[in-house]
Amino acid sequence: MFESNMESSLLEIPSLPILLDRLHSKLDDEKKRRTEFRSWLTEDSKAEFINGSVVMHSPAADDHNEAVLHLGGVANIYAIIKKLGRVRVEKALVGMIRNDYEPDVAFWKKEKSDKFHAGMNVYPTPDLVVEVLSPGKENTKRDRETKFDDYASHGIAEYWIIDPKKQTVEQYLLSEETAGQYELYKKATIEDSIQSVQLEGFLIPVRAIFDAEVNAEVMKRLLQ
Repeated sequence: MFESNMESSLLEIPSLPILLDRLHSKLDDEKKRRTEFRSWLTEDSKAEFINGSVVMHSPAADDHNEAVLHLGGVANIYAIIKKLGRVRVEKALVGMIRNDYEPDVAFWKKEKSDKFHAGMNVYPTPDLVVEVLSPGKENTKRDRETKFDDYASHGIAEYWIIDPKKQTVEQYLLSEETAGQYELYKKATIEDSIQSVQLEGFLIPVRAIFDAEVNAEVMKRLLQ
């Protein structure tokens, strides 16, 4: 709905062709900067290219790292055992139409992951993306607004936002009524369990994301 309204508003501008020429020029320059970004990005760099700017990430807090490690580890084992696809954590660069992201956790179903190869360093859009919130308004805005809208518009079917401070998980699914938009499916607390839709059958207690001992018990059950 928002995009439709925006298009209607743009069509009301008499100088729209001039504006479009300027935008094309800026986007062409942005593509060059994006190519440069990919050329120097290394395995040791934690950076993303968002709306024309390079966003460098500082080292994450321990509760952030714990949540990523716990969820990514158990999701990865589950996906492998069930032969559902592949999970990647933090350093998988996802290339979208305009932006490059490195989600905290991402899952690709088998149809996509079967095409992965050893030299691959830019990944297609995942089926499930997880972002763990970090302190700071800009970080939160990126996860809750910029990425939220971009992931939805690119058809990523499921998006989790994890808050390590509040120990909650917000689970969003694409709307069946409005194309390219998410709807809140569930907000789970530390006392709840959460089940992925895209990583079929993956059901864990939320506590396993934040508690190492509970996570180990979940992992043990999977391996048995």
